[in-house]
Amino acid sequence: FFFMGNCAVNCYTQWFSGASCPSWGVPADEQVRIALSKVYRYNMIIVIEKLRDPSYVKAVEEFFGVDGLLERGKPFCERDSHRANLMFPLEVEDETREGLRRLNGVDIELYRGLTKCLDDRASYDFPKWDGERFALNGFNATEANEERLKAKAAKLQDGVQA
Repeated sequence: FFFMGNCAVNCYTQWFSGASCPSWGVPADEQVRIALSKVYRYNMIIVIEKLRDPSYVKAVEEFFGVDGLLERGKPFCERDSHRANLMFPLEVEDETREGLRRLNGVDIELYRGLTKCLDDRASYDFPKWDGERFALNGFNATEANEERLKAKAAKLQDGVQA
């Protein structure tokens, strides 16, 4: 079985594809295809790096019908983490960075497949929130009770008028 904590390379492709067992012998390009087909089923894929772009943030907020997407609280350990990062900054040699790129090339391909439609965009044409679209499959007990009471009152009134 696949466990993300035990994974060393191309973990996201293996995780999303579900075809990571080495004894199955599923080629990496096929795992990418499977992973993309599964992830593309989602209505929205939020790219964290794009949250630096105010127009992207606005489009995501309008998609969900919310404001303040980037407003956040302070995680408990944030100050300690920032202090530790300042005291001991991560220094990654170019050779190491290139090695990581090579080892995780399949995940990089997956990422590019998921994000290429967002490259070099000045604006994002995501659909806007429409609460009516989501009322179709929902059940509102208060509204249902009101409708039942209205129907009962109308029936009583019809009986009185007859």
